[in-house]
Amino acid sequence: MDAFEARLQFTNRLSKLGASAQAAKACAQFALKHREFYEDLHSCILEQLASVPMNTRVNLLYFIEILCETGTRQSFDGYLKMIRQDLFPIIETVVPSDGSGAANTGTVRRVLGNLVEKSIISEETSSKIDKMLSEREIEEENAADEPDHKRRKFDEKIINQRMNEDRERHKRLRENIWAVPVVTHDSTHPEFDQFWETCSDLCEDDYEIMREENEILKASVVY
Repeated sequence: MDAFEARLQFTNRLSKLGASAQAAKACAQFALKHREFYEDLHSCILEQLASVPMNTRVNLLYFIEILCETGTRQSFDGYLKMIRQDLFPIIETVVPSDGSGAANTGTVRRVLGNLVEKSIISEETSSKIDKMLSEREIEEENAADEPDHKRRKFDEKIINQRMNEDRERHKRLRENIWAVPVVTHDSTHPEFDQFWETCSDLCEDDYEIMREENEILKASVVY
């Protein structure tokens, strides 16, 4: 497959992306399979972001997160470098200054948090973008207070599509809550460590509960 054919197929896949994680992963695998064209394929992502509706831009943003994460696991940082380089323009496209993407602000913050947690971007970069988003929110609120401000009307079909896609993403988020951390060199029992970090300190109430449970156990044992 040459670069032209790869661009055509990748653009077609991106244009059909929904909230499905499987579709996003399959698209990421395609991009990594043809990593020799990573610069061309990265430009396809930017072109699609600029041309698709706001709802689809959110799906593309989630795809970018999956692409960076999958690339890191496969020890390929070509896409990661390009995404870091163009992150601000990407966010600008998902949340434009005209307020048309105001509904995407929460999603962008969620994805940024995921990218920081996975060490894909730095806290500093995330803070800069968050500041920009906050300024956009203030501008939108001020504009809404003006007498001649016209509220945007969204097509009912678009609203229903967004609700269904958000529901799918929330379902996926609940599934990820049960994921057990990966074993690392620093920790051979990550699940135990996770519970240990979130467990409160031992106090007198805990000892009292232990004594009560020991009494119950003692009374139930037949000698």
